[in-house]
Amino acid sequence: MRGHNWPDVARRDFLRDVARLERFCDREDQNGLALLITNEAALWRPRQRRMPTRDEEFRIHHGRELSGTLLWAGGSFPDNTRVLRGAYMLTWRPYTQLEDSSDEFRCLAVFITPNPAQPQPPHEA
Repeated sequence: MRGHNWPDVARRDFLRDVARLERFCDREDQNGLALLITNEAALWRPRQRRMPTRDEEFRIHHGRELSGTLLWAGGSFPDNTRVLRGAYMLTWRPYTQLEDSSDEFRCLAVFITPNPAQPQPPHEA
């Protein structure tokens, strides 16, 4: 969907999925995979402009490491805040090139590892 001016929303929603998968992977036998396939180069390329944007901490370009608390617009929209327990080095890979077209699709896969819940100490009687 290249050229539709939605990369900020795509970033926000992708990281929402990563955070949600982290919550689901709370046992040793659970893991997750967040996968994004797109032809929107603005998602995998670092930003060239220097002015801050509302999705600055949500950037998912190639080579970026994501971790910790990510604030949307400096925290102005608390519902968009994402807290990641893991650290993820982002690597975009070629997916496909359409014939007779300059459209290139790439994919980003973020693997979520298990986070077993900490055992609770036994209650003393």
